[in-house]
Amino acid sequence: MAWSDVRGHELTKRVLQAQLAAGRVPNAYLFAGPEGIGKRRLALEMAKAMNCLSDGSRPCDACTTCKQFAREAHPDLHLVVPSGASEQIKIDDVRQVIGRVQLRPFNARLQVAVIDGADRLTDEAANSLLKVLEEPPAGARFLLTTSRLAFCLPTITSRCQILRCMPLSSPDVQSLLVEQGVDQATAASVAPLAGGSVKAAQELLERWEDRRRIASRLAGPPIAGWFEQPLPETRQDVAELLEEMTAWLRDLAVIGAAGPSHAAHRDHAETLVRQSRAIDVERCVQTAMELVELRESLQRYANPRVVASLAREKWLSLVGTS
Repeated sequence: MAWSDVRGHELTKRVLQAQLAAGRVPNAYLFAGPEGIGKRRLALEMAKAMNCLSDGSRPCDACTTCKQFAREAHPDLHLVVPSGASEQIKIDDVRQVIGRVQLRPFNARLQVAVIDGADRLTDEAANSLLKVLEEPPAGARFLLTTSRLAFCLPTITSRCQILRCMPLSSPDVQSLLVEQGVDQATAASVAPLAGGSVKAAQELLERWEDRRRIASRLAGPPIAGWFEQPLPETRQDVAELLEEMTAWLRDLAVIGAAGPSHAAHRDHAETLVRQSRAIDVERCVQTAMELVELRESLQRYANPRVVASLAREKWLSLVGTS
């Protein structure tokens, strides 16, 4: 995998390449951005580039070191990820890495510790990592990632160069889905709804038929369709209803403000345009906020049937008065 194989993140890649060329790589980076956009791939690519044996452009993807780092099998690459039922990074995981990076690199230029999910560090693990970031070994670099920057210990973030990673473009997500074996038509429908995240797109694919059915209901007759079909009853099904309703309202608001080219539900573009002409943008936003509150109540163990019924009422109130 070369820099060109990492989709998106052009500004971040240029910053990293410039620092490599100048020989001014900081002791620690923190790649921050939404889940599923390639932060870990960026970190691993930088780890490989820092240790590439080429005298020219790095990484070369041809030397032994590049190949080992690409397989995540180099003895000087230390990858730490959340684990266990709590999905946290524990102090023993961090201590093990700290003990190793205090030694000389095995056969690379630098030892590289990739902490994938810095927001999942326990307090003890974070404090242990902080100590080594305050006085980092000369032969080691730390690459951290997070999708929740606000949950990272401020004293850790202050000792890292923060690189903010933006969501991928819909074409990039679509292309990556196709590379994973998703058919072109489905990938083209799913990608705009994924918010620039391949992980979100994969999760959408797992329940794509359900989401399509909900979208068809939102696009259908405003009242009759809602009472002819039963509402979802399980917590997950109701959550999907709320997510799809919110995404649909987002499209209505976007079309009303900027036109149909920015809509995510491309399969229902004509219906969305027709609905947007009859529904005020401010009311779309207000209803979307109310649905977000219902989603939060669902997470607090509110009755799913009651939540689904309230969501239906809010939707019918919006379209019934348009």
